Amino acid sequence: MASACGASSLPERGFPQSCGVQLKTHNFSVDTLNEVHALGFRVVRRGFYWTSIEKSKGAYTFEDYDEQMARAKELGLTVVGVLFSVHKEYEDNGEGGIQSEAGRRGFAEFAAALARQYKDQNVIWEVWNEPNVRTFWRKNGTHNSAEFAEEYSALVKAIVPGMLAADPDCFVAAGSVSNYWQPSYEWTEFCFKNGIIESGIRGWSVHPYGVKTPEEFEVGHTITRNLLRKYGAPDMPMLDTERGFSIEETQTGSRVNEGWSGGDKAGVLQYQAWHLVRQFLVDQLCDVRVTLWYEWDGDKFGIKDRTGAGEARSACAEMFSQLNGYHFSKRIVSGHYRDYLLLFEGPKQARKLVAWTCPPAGASPDNIEEHDVTLTVTGDGYPPGAFGDAPVAGNAVTLKLTGKPEYYPVPDGAEIAACESHAKYPIAAADLAEAPEPLAGPVDLDLFADDSRWEFIPNTGAGSFKLTKAADGTPIGVLVYDFTNPTGKSTPYVLASVSCDIEKGPEKVTIQARSGIKQRLTFRLIDSTGQTHQKKSKLKRADTWETISIPLTKRMEHWGGANDGVIHYPIKSILLSVPLPGPDRKTGKVEYTHIGVE
Repeated sequence: MASACGASSLPERGFPQSCGVQLKTHNFSVDTLNEVHALGFRVVRRGFYWTSIEKSKGAYTFEDYDEQMARAKELGLTVVGVLFSVHKEYEDNGEGGIQSEAGRRGFAEFAAALARQYKDQNVIWEVWNEPNVRTFWRKNGTHNSAEFAEEYSALVKAIVPGMLAADPDCFVAAGSVSNYWQPSYEWTEFCFKNGIIESGIRGWSVHPYGVKTPEEFEVGHTITRNLLRKYGAPDMPMLDTERGFSIEETQTGSRVNEGWSGGDKAGVLQYQAWHLVRQFLVDQLCDVRVTLWYEWDGDKFGIKDRTGAGEARSACAEMFSQLNGYHFSKRIVSGHYRDYLLLFEGPKQARKLVAWTCPPAGASPDNIEEHDVTLTVTGDGYPPGAFGDAPVAGNAVTLKLTGKPEYYPVPDGAEIAACESHAKYPIAAADLAEAPEPLAGPVDLDLFADDSRWEFIPNTGAGSFKLTKAADGTPIGVLVYDFTNPTGKSTPYVLASVSCDIEKGPEKVTIQARSGIKQRLTFRLIDSTGQTHQKKSKLKRADTWETISIPLTKRMEHWGGANDGVIHYPIKSILLSVPLPGPDRKTGKVEYTHIGVE
């Protein structure tokens, strides 16, 4: 079981105390700390380099950090201190990372010295930076490998006891995981299997690159939290210690830099400002306890004023001005999964609604469909200005949603009774209506019990796959599709994939599915050779649960692997595929439950 989390270093939920920015060696100065604090940030992240503190073996000096740390304490700033770098006196193979027992012992002593030096101020110690990738761990290995996870877990387990001995209230976070995609989730689980949670860490940190919008963080946050729950730490705080959005597209080989969101290049400064604010808001929605923007003054990611570029800084200033003293209360559901209306509570029971919309998952920021939503509020009607700039007609309040978060005061006594989206294709994220009864014959494989087993694959469309529960508690998978901007010339489709282990014996796989329209569906089984077996089907009625059967004793369309049309057991994956229903229905959802074998 994970350690209890009560150290004073962890900020309370809300604005501005959980909001921060990345600093580096060149700008970790008293002047910059003053400037960052004046803008509104209350957290800074900074690397603490082993070689800059232990300049000769066994002798520690903190002269490169003491003045700045003292000023951070005076300002009330929380410092996320990244324990980093290899020391040639302990580990000198030139490959990076900490791989030897001597390296772990030396690093543990360095970490304990830091914990002892700064025990009287708020510091969140983060072990390493992005240890799941070669860029920062070691050059002679594989990204997200079990080997990297084993080495990193061993380091964390070696250093935390000494840090806690030096400062029993020391807050140590591990992870610092680069990217939200399937390999990084697997690396996280490797670490959890290695017992890293039981090491004494008090938080798990992530760097949600690999997606185009802040709203897509929700998927990775949910998968990570489910893994924490699976390994006995459901209440361990999550921290987003690095993410930024670049104003410049760069490319290495065929790979575009992870912080680039695309879109019209004339609008990049505006998009960056939108994303900066939405990143902090989405993390608040997901109960992520600390959010740090990358970075303060870099040419591509920085928010400090540059020539002709003040949008991000202005957006920051507005966010803090509007929300200082506020904490997240609840999300208002509009009927469209891309609408975000977040209610915040502040001093003296004041409330504010922050509202925006976003593009489909994986799409560029200029693919947003701007539209109105109508709020129905309780009370005897409200005068103009009661909800800020939003037009009011009696009990109806109209908000225009764009990619820019807008702030609206909510008057005392006004409760939002209903919210209707006027998007062209409003889609609810999940329908919590009554689920079907499980079939009598099949044995349920319980594949909808754990988010971390599922992966959404955009392929030539966009959307998401999320697990929810019906009113009676039945787990349901909701595949949302959006073919507004397809990336292929043929009929576009999206998929959701789940791992399984079906041995030879059953004659069929059964799946119960439902959609709001008569819907073509495709199902794929991947066998042990990597061969895909495909079955096409159709839901014959709208809004009705129907059972799809996939025969295991008949040849199906097939390709890849053995490519012989024979299922080579065990079946390792099931894929749910949804193609474009038609030119007049580019968005929608399909619900699935009770995948079983018979």
